[in-house]
Amino acid sequence: MSSERSGQEVELQVGDAVLKVRSGEMLMDICEHHQTCVMFSCRSASCGTCAIVVEQGMENLSPMDGLEAIVVEEVSEGRPNVRLACQVRILGSACVRPLP
Repeated sequence: MSSERSGQEVELQVGDAVLKVRSGEMLMDICEHHQTCVMFSCRSASCGTCAIVVEQGMENLSPMDGLEAIVVEEVSEGRPNVRLACQVRILGSACVRPLP
């Protein structure tokens, strides 16, 4: 998978749902709109409820900032490729699932 330009249609898999979305959209907005399996509470990277595992396409997500990194460290329990859906902007095709 490679990064794509903002506004282009890209494929996003969230759990079992395969969606066509516009690059540049916030993952949490996509999940809410399509009623996918990602839960959330705050949208501000403070609760960690929306933690996801990125199975493919980590390079196609917006970079992680400091606050997200702190919360991810707390909720991931050492698991790799964990992000917070409320902080991720989709830049290209990716496959994610909720953190078990």
